[in-house]
Amino acid sequence: MTPVRDASVFWIETNEREVHFIDAIASAYDGLANVRRDYHLQDGRIYFKVYVACGMEDEFLSLLEDLRRAAAIGQVLQGTDDEPPAAA
Repeated sequence: MTPVRDASVFWIETNEREVHFIDAIASAYDGLANVRRDYHLQDGRIYFKVYVACGMEDEFLSLLEDLRRAAAIGQVLQGTDDEPPAAA
């Protein structure tokens, strides 16, 4: 039996200050995303984990595009629960 996936995992390249801002905005969108403080260091970059509700991935990516005008957001990678995929 295939397990049901509750959320997609994204990793956002940003810093600790900005992740609080991203979390505050994402929290206003009920059920869209759960921004975590879990992070992964990769090639000198910090990636923070975000769980995104299944089916809401496009809305989440659209929100991040809007937030880029006000926040330092680098790469956004879809990955696994353990770590982000290798950056391109």
